[in-house]
Amino acid sequence: MDNEFAERFAMLRQGRGLTQQRLADKLGVTAQAVSKYETGQSLPDVQMLKSLATIFGCTIDYLLGYELAGEDRLNMRARERDDEISRALQKESLTLGVGAGALVEMLREESKSQYEKIHQLRVRLAQNYGILVPVIRIMDQVHLSDNEYEILLFGRVMVRGKLEYPMHFYLEEKTKDPSDRPGVEPVHGISGVWRMRSEEERSEGQLPTGKKSVSCMEILIAHLEKVVLENYGKLLNRQIISQMVEYVRRRYPAVVEGVVPERVSLARIQKTVAALIAGRVPVNQLDYIISFLEENPEDTGENLAALKEELGTVLNAN
Repeated sequence: MDNEFAERFAMLRQGRGLTQQRLADKLGVTAQAVSKYETGQSLPDVQMLKSLATIFGCTIDYLLGYELAGEDRLNMRARERDDEISRALQKESLTLGVGAGALVEMLREESKSQYEKIHQLRVRLAQNYGILVPVIRIMDQVHLSDNEYEILLFGRVMVRGKLEYPMHFYLEEKTKDPSDRPGVEPVHGISGVWRMRSEEERSEGQLPTGKKSVSCMEILIAHLEKVVLENYGKLLNRQIISQMVEYVRRRYPAVVEGVVPERVSLARIQKTVAALIAGRVPVNQLDYIISFLEENPEDTGENLAALKEELGTVLNAN
């Protein structure tokens, strides 16, 4: 056994916040193989060492027990612990956690298209509401059972649900086959059944008239969208607002230059955008919002109501 390698391997994996399964997925090996590396029962080949060094952000020499130039083992461990503390202080703003079972397989399939459905969600929210959504971190959670998932904001669990992958959920349907599983759709609480899609449905890509089914991935996307819209005020930070204002500045420089932050602060724009999204009012016309705030320097309920009404008129006109 190579205890030096195993010790450093375990320290680096834990320091990066990776579970054995998550690291195994990144490497394209089994969790058992990762466990053997960590316990010193086996050593990876040269190509695998290269991959590990890339993921861990270190050199192969360090992995194999040779000291890094200018940095001894004590310093390396201190840096790893500092990284761990930094990650604890700066929690991911939006995280999708799944149980290490069937849903991991579903997300692995989704990863083949580079998480296209999640990307489409972020694009759709940008188009429909004019908002930027932070990158959604996906990770397996050992405390969740198979087919369970949860959505977290800054490490706090906002919702938790359970799916029956690879089944589809048939809304408002009744059980009619022993393999059907009655349940409730997690996003809107609609009753129905979990059922495998028939050959006819798979081949035609549609359901008979009057029926509606949703896949597990579609339910996850819908739940993410609901959480984002209901909590956008918490997700919205000064950096996101700054990016949104910069988009406006590039397109309509006269709206922003000399106005933000001189006459309308980023904090005020942030507060207004959060209030509008909470009321499901799109903020696509951020240039109009900035001009309105400049002309109406007081933040009152009447002004916010007027802004909502005027935005509705502008959006309908477009």
